[in-house]
Amino acid sequence: MSGSPLFVKDQRGRTPLFRAAEQGDLEAVKEMIYSLPGTGTWPQRLGLIDTRDVEGLTAADVAEARGHDEIARLLRGEAMRMEMYG
Repeated sequence: MSGSPLFVKDQRGRTPLFRAAEQGDLEAVKEMIYSLPGTGTWPQRLGLIDTRDVEGLTAADVAEARGHDEIARLLRGEAMRMEMYG
């Protein structure tokens, strides 16, 4: 994994992306994911978006559960785009 602070997990296995998604902070979510490379052998952006907590949830799942549908769509769409074209 990356040494980036964005990949540091709390006791629930959640990264800062989870917290921003849960709080509905769209700008913070964008800043985090777009600060990481989205291409290459191991696209860090995809790794962050695909991270699962101890319950098996992603940040997109957490955002959706809190009613932050725009964030959930952004995260899922970005992951799909990188999987298809990465």
